[in-house]
Amino acid sequence: MPSATTKKSATPTANSTSKGKVDTNKLLELVYTLQFAWFAGNVLTVVGFISSTLTFIRILPSLYKLDYLVTLLGVLISFGILVFQLVQKNGLRFGILIKDDNTHYILLGGFLLFLRPYVWLTLVPFAIFSTFHVLAYVNGYILPIVGLDKSNLSTAITNFVSQNNAKSIEAASGIELVTYVWLILRLITFRKRSLSPFLVYTVFLKKRYEVSAFTRSYVKTVADTGDKIVNDVNHPVLHDIWAKVRNVFGIVDKYKLVNDYTQQEQKTK
Repeated sequence: MPSATTKKSATPTANSTSKGKVDTNKLLELVYTLQFAWFAGNVLTVVGFISSTLTFIRILPSLYKLDYLVTLLGVLISFGILVFQLVQKNGLRFGILIKDDNTHYILLGGFLLFLRPYVWLTLVPFAIFSTFHVLAYVNGYILPIVGLDKSNLSTAITNFVSQNNAKSIEAASGIELVTYVWLILRLITFRKRSLSPFLVYTVFLKKRYEVSAFTRSYVKTVADTGDKIVNDVNHPVLHDIWAKVRNVFGIVDKYKLVNDYTQQEQKTK
């Protein structure tokens, strides 16, 4: 999944400035880079998500549609730039593009913006990624310009990002599965705009399952838990239903959309 450590930076790290002084020339140079636009997109995502969360808890609820759209606009800007850089580096090679995390997320963001289900949970993974991206960018580019690259603040950000970046990616994978369950519940309760988001998220998770070890691990945990519950209940009808569910997922797993992860797993054995 996307992370602050996996992004390709197009801008050299800013040189340190005397503490407390702002090098306006370096700041202007930074602002006019593509990477700063990527940073701005991530900031927009974080700000939009915070505002969306406030509407979710009934603070200024009338703004929930606007906040949802602002968050996704930030997603399209930040991930769009990363996909653009990927194309610049490798050309329009479909095989590379379709396996890239950034492609998966910009497609999801685009579909959510178009379908507008206004489901708060769908924004959470994007907010997690953008939070770490903003912190890493501020630490690597903004703080040196104001002479704070060796400050306690910089040290704290460095430690926080390094200690929690991988955990945040794993957490986002889990939240994506929780989101899928919520979308299923919306579908079976006939909520407005529930079918299309469910179908889009199904394809998205299928792709994530093929490229993300975290997602596969969570799915395995769910499957093992389901096996245990079914065996403990020991009811023939439940056994039959669960067997059919597992069979359907097994059939779906045979058809790979973007990556045959089984070959990679066999090589590591």
